[in-house]
Amino acid sequence: MEEKLSSINGIDKTKKVLTTLFFIVFADMLGFGLIIPLLPYYAKEFGAKDIVIGFLSMIYPLGQIFASPLIGRMSDKFGRKIALLLSVGGTFLSLLLLGFAKSLTLIFISRLLDGLTGGNITVAQSYISDFTDKKSRAKSLGLIGAAFGLGFILGPAIGGFLSRWGFHVPAFFAAGLSFVNLLNIIFLLPDSKPVEDAKRVPFTFEEMKKTISRPVVFYLLLTKFFYSFGFTTFESTFALFALRRLNLPLSQTSFVLAYVGILIAFTQGFLVGKITKKYKEDDIIKSLIFVVVPFLILYSFSANLITLILLLTPLSVISGLIGVSVNSIATKTVERDRLGGTLGIFNSVDSLTRIISPLFGALIIQYIGPKYLGLFIGTSLLISSFIFFFLFAPNYETYQKSENYAV
Repeated sequence: MEEKLSSINGIDKTKKVLTTLFFIVFADMLGFGLIIPLLPYYAKEFGAKDIVIGFLSMIYPLGQIFASPLIGRMSDKFGRKIALLLSVGGTFLSLLLLGFAKSLTLIFISRLLDGLTGGNITVAQSYISDFTDKKSRAKSLGLIGAAFGLGFILGPAIGGFLSRWGFHVPAFFAAGLSFVNLLNIIFLLPDSKPVEDAKRVPFTFEEMKKTISRPVVFYLLLTKFFYSFGFTTFESTFALFALRRLNLPLSQTSFVLAYVGILIAFTQGFLVGKITKKYKEDDIIKSLIFVVVPFLILYSFSANLITLILLLTPLSVISGLIGVSVNSIATKTVERDRLGGTLGIFNSVDSLTRIISPLFGALIIQYIGPKYLGLFIGTSLLISSFIFFFLFAPNYETYQKSENYAV
């Protein structure tokens, strides 16, 4: 009887953590989506030139490259709750600074502050790994992915509406969302204590390098890099591609992007849980990662909107399944005492690709042509596929049999 009650209490606690984390990530991405589309207009009010606006868009992901592994490692040593409070607190202060900004310099500082403290996705993923087992982890990570996507879909629309009263209004609204998140973390989120061994693992670059050098981590990181590079190039240049290739108006481009976002959110929030009940994450990736390549190649040859949507539908579903599966596997490649720092490294790879992919995609569209963009994106995914199949998979099979396989 006592064991049964303990099991029920454990399930209730896990549900509470997942529900709270869902709303924390949703509110955070809603605030992020509110701000990002408006930043160029806000900066232009202070006389920023196009190249300066380009640099402004790079500041946040640049900060994330360095911050995500550090905040993740901090969550290993001192607990997830402290690290999440630091991350969301930094976002709150940065948004207040953005709202009160009276110069371009303050806008840059606010975005840098947000980037340097914004490791909440890393910590949320680590929280989930602490409260779930291997079988249910992908489903739970999928819910966080859905929250991420929904917040980013709704944010621009709300931000556009609020901006009619001034660009500072969306910033203050987003700051309010961050403040609510702080309250949720303080009062609703139970702490996830670091394991004792985590306190003994050095907080050094050398230790991070040692973790990355493990074949099972290194090859998954390479898989992640080429996979993310392909999809971030697709995302960041889609509006330009739609204009140059199909001459779509902004309203139709926004509709297509919203459609893709909803499909991915549905896949991660619902389908992932159903599919991972029957199949392991690495088997899902093996089955789909080559399949996604032709869709990525063919989408840029679309001659009209209907063809484009027909190609983007399976592409969106497959990418949603693969994205969550890669993140889930990443949580199992290291021991719990190194989990946050390792997930931070994986997320910093995403940030790196978000810096280089817009420039890469724009150069392809301008000098080679928009219809050939898919060939380059598909090649990146093909490289990712070969790395996963022939380098990562054999090492992962060996690692699963070892006593260090993460629970």
